Amino acid sequence: MMIILFILIIAGLAGIALIILPKFSLLARLDTTALPPEQEARKKREILFRRIETEGEAMRQRWRQRWKPLKRWWGRVQLSFRIYVGKIERLWRHEQVAARKSFSSSTPRGAEQETRLDKHLKAGQSHLSQENFEQAEESFIAAVKLDKRSVPAYAGLAEVYQLKGSLSEAAEIYEFLLQLQPDNDIFYLKLGEIAEAQGKLEHAIHRYQQAIVLNDALSPRFYHLAELLLKIDQPTVAYEAIRSAIDLEPKNPKYLDLLIEIGILCNDKELANQAYQELRSVNPDNQKLVGFRERIDKL
Repeated sequence: MMIILFILIIAGLAGIALIILPKFSLLARLDTTALPPEQEARKKREILFRRIETEGEAMRQRWRQRWKPLKRWWGRVQLSFRIYVGKIERLWRHEQVAARKSFSSSTPRGAEQETRLDKHLKAGQSHLSQENFEQAEESFIAAVKLDKRSVPAYAGLAEVYQLKGSLSEAAEIYEFLLQLQPDNDIFYLKLGEIAEAQGKLEHAIHRYQQAIVLNDALSPRFYHLAELLLKIDQPTVAYEAIRSAIDLEPKNPKYLDLLIEIGILCNDKELANQAYQELRSVNPDNQKLVGFRERIDKL
């Protein structure tokens, strides 16, 4: 990639030289004998800078068109790389758990213990649904005391802490749950929600991507990922995320709405126009169409 950028920079400089150098020979041929020396010099400068400005704008437009496919390609590379890193991290975690078999499985539970555990879990869920967080916490803790590796007990306790706003405690439990179930995409999703609530957007993006690696069949995850990428000023990568959401739900107006917004932010009139036409065909009464049309026409 660095080699490509270096070649583009050299080509740009060469282009500027080819534009500017002929101007000096042109100025030398201008008939300025009828002008006073001061006017002659000023006229030469005006002609030079006017031509440079005109040619420079034309060159910028040409390079802008050439850069569009490269920017999209780079966006795909970034998103693919992040997902790849997520896969590597997940495999690494899985190996860590497999290597730590000293972290032995729980002892077999008797029928009486099983009944008591089930009773505490049901009570915890009941209290949680009624937002009785203190009672729910007590029930899930009682379940954990019966089985130190009970995933439902820890998951219930983590949810209690998350809903109470004790985000650090909730995140700690979800991290522990990932040691028990490294391939559980819900736990990664929960960690993403917590990081987002804490304002740690880049970390949240990383967690959401890990959830997507494990389950890429849910379009809302791609949509929310695109929203977060826009918040950290990465519209090109956000395009790849929202495109994935639209591949899963082609006629979702909310997704097409965001695709238009991304097209406008990327200054990509062709993309914005195409998304606009798709949205208009799916939802012709959408009140945002007029505003989108005006913004697209200004690109």
